[in-house]
Amino acid sequence: MRVNMPAGIYRPNELFDFLKDTITYKNDPKGVELVHSPQSFYEDNYWKKSGYGDCDDFTVIGIAALKAIGVPEKKIKIKLTGRRSDVAKHIYLMVENTPFDLTNDLYGEERQYPFYQEIALKNL
Repeated sequence: MRVNMPAGIYRPNELFDFLKDTITYKNDPKGVELVHSPQSFYEDNYWKKSGYGDCDDFTVIGIAALKAIGVPEKKIKIKLTGRRSDVAKHIYLMVENTPFDLTNDLYGEERQYPFYQEIALKNL
């Protein structure tokens, strides 16, 4: 299934709401780390169901979609979080210091972990 963004989405919060309607959280298979490209996420992913994936897939989709609506890379950060400083447990985006975590229900929501690292997208 190809997903086309409707015209008129210009702000990250609008994009978040649109994407939430196109995705379903699904853990990776045990012992495997999957990361889908935007195309494979919607058209030919491991689960054979459009929009199925986990936080790293949602992060890839978020980056592609934010860039598509014109958000500059300098305003996007990747945030890695976890319960230990040496093991990331979760990944999501920050847009102008606002959480863009598609595993949460609402734009701007953020689960707190004791450790985190932010990486500016422009530095990757």
